[in-house]
Amino acid sequence: MDADDTDSHARETRALDRLGILLGARVQRDVKLAAYTTYKVGGPASLLVKARSIDDLHAVSNALREKRVPLLVIGRGSNLLVADGGFAGLVVVLGEFADQIIWPQQPAVPRVVAGGAVALPVLARQSAARGLTGFEWGVGVPGSVGGGVRMNAGGHGSDMAASLESIKIFHLLKGIVANVAAKDVGLRFRGSDLEPYHVVISASFALSWGDQQASEAEMAEIVRWRREHQPGGHNAGSVFVNPAPDGGSAGALIDGLGLRGLRVGTAEVSDKHANFIQVDPGGSADDVAELMALVRARVLSETGVNLHSEVRLVGFDPEVASAAGAQVGGTPNNASSDSSGGTRLDALFGPLVSDDNTLSAVAFSPPLPDEAVLELSELFADTGAIARPDDTPIVTDSSQIPVGAVVDISTAIQAREAQQAAAGEPVVIDDAQHLLPHERSEASTGVGAAVSTFVSTATLGDVIVDDRIGRRTWWKRLPRLRVSPLVGFGALIAMFSLTLIILASPLFAVRQIDITGVTYSDPALLSDVSDSLRGASVFTADLEGAQRRLEGDPWVRQARLNWYLPNRVVIEIEERRAVAWFVGVDNRARVLDIDGRVLAVLDGQPTQFMKIEGVGPNLPPGTVTTVVYQAAAQLANSLPADIIPEVRNVFVNGPEALGFTLKKGTIITLGAPVDVRNKLTQVMVLLTQQDVSFIAAIDVSSGQPVIANE
Repeated sequence: MDADDTDSHARETRALDRLGILLGARVQRDVKLAAYTTYKVGGPASLLVKARSIDDLHAVSNALREKRVPLLVIGRGSNLLVADGGFAGLVVVLGEFADQIIWPQQPAVPRVVAGGAVALPVLARQSAARGLTGFEWGVGVPGSVGGGVRMNAGGHGSDMAASLESIKIFHLLKGIVANVAAKDVGLRFRGSDLEPYHVVISASFALSWGDQQASEAEMAEIVRWRREHQPGGHNAGSVFVNPAPDGGSAGALIDGLGLRGLRVGTAEVSDKHANFIQVDPGGSADDVAELMALVRARVLSETGVNLHSEVRLVGFDPEVASAAGAQVGGTPNNASSDSSGGTRLDALFGPLVSDDNTLSAVAFSPPLPDEAVLELSELFADTGAIARPDDTPIVTDSSQIPVGAVVDISTAIQAREAQQAAAGEPVVIDDAQHLLPHERSEASTGVGAAVSTFVSTATLGDVIVDDRIGRRTWWKRLPRLRVSPLVGFGALIAMFSLTLIILASPLFAVRQIDITGVTYSDPALLSDVSDSLRGASVFTADLEGAQRRLEGDPWVRQARLNWYLPNRVVIEIEERRAVAWFVGVDNRARVLDIDGRVLAVLDGQPTQFMKIEGVGPNLPPGTVTTVVYQAAAQLANSLPADIIPEVRNVFVNGPEALGFTLKKGTIITLGAPVDVRNKLTQVMVLLTQQDVSFIAAIDVSSGQPVIANE
């Protein structure tokens, strides 16, 4: 028997190798995870991707659709213990794009949006420095925002659920970004419904305006208490969850059994706090897991309390993790590939999309010759994948009408560029100038132009008149033929019949259809229109009807169809240009052109266009959005080329609140969607005259710029 079919380790190794090839330069191999955890122990990960943009997450998602492997998302690693043998799977670490914080300005609503990679102590201290209160407890938790949401981190009388409003989540198995309300993620005491494939991109917190000095005093007290009661060194904080939020202390139970100082190899129960396990520098993760299991067994046998760990064990045998009372981190994501688990979070993302339902597959109706099928397949290959035209600017940062499965935009660009490099774009040669006069579809002006030129340049003296001309033309000299009416009528019928035969002749049947200008247009519609024209006579084909059908596609601004003898039709498509997108209430993206027309409704993120922050209306393709979103699309299109790389997103916050945010955190508020160009000009002048690093906000909603410095 073939070992490849029975050896699970060999299959997993091949899957990891294939995944590494799919991820290319984004992936690192055999990366030691000790540096990514607060325990500072543990072996290597087979593959590691540091996601520096949302596009990297889309790349990971696309790769996982082909090869499913164990998956682990790491924040600051403050609740992870990685086995000495390492982790045979893919680790995802959020990079710089997820460490941004958007701050409110008084007296605005005190809402803070923090990236998933932001450290909780940093968020706590910076919130207090800006006069915000409600997150002081975070100064004592060494995790990140993403990890804090996943485990509903807390301490000192509060937790994430106390102020969390919503979370932006990237679903790695589906390639979808969704804004999810806090109530829908199943937050509970030190837990949530988030799975390994849910990546927390950012979280929104509802805080309060307060007193900066009072907040800083409270944080100083929290830090003092932790230094006095909790140990330093290599640990992951509290190991075991308290039996209930108000049902006693796990540390007191362990301490009551006299287990302080209990040691297994390089791991030891802390003398300072019994619910902390410390490991020696360069120690063993396996020793920590064994000590956890020993402590848990003693507590269970002597008190009857079954402790559960806050620490996730990664890369360990499930029996070892179970004995330690811990969650098993990095479980294979194909075990959870069916989103029918019943949680509200699963319901929001919906079922997985079948790989067979993509727009890139174009079907042709038989019967067609094999040569025609091959030619059309080459012509229409991958037109379903939405790819960005060369002149589209690149930027960074529930509809009930189905639009079909949508392929990932960022990946489709690469596929289309590769195809173009290999095969080249279809080239249509206009041979109208080389056709005979009777073969041209439009009246020739060549002879008329020549006569006009002659008449206009000649003088009357240059014209010689011969009076013999016109006296008697040659046909008048022919003998007159007498034809009976019956014969004449028969000849007329014969000529009419001959004309019909010529029009219906296969010689003039449409066999060649050339299409140009297509990037985003619906490939199924193009195929259907082509099939309706193919085989019809070039003289009688319904080109106007085909034009109306094509212009019904939201992406098509204008379609022009021309026929050429003997059997060729050329379809020229002029497409609308997408400039921005926003997320609807159903968490699906609406792509807009400069007029605010919805061009497409997508399940993925079209990151090559400017994002409009804010949840907008659920609109089907072809409709025009509200005035403020029209203005946002025009603003995205009007931003100067030199400032676009510095812009994180355009935002809409109500019908009278339009603006954009710079990557450095500066918030530009333009106010009502009127006189936008003049307001934008004032902002550009200010940004060129001052150092934006010291500007917190610029407000030109009143017509005059108001600057708020850091």
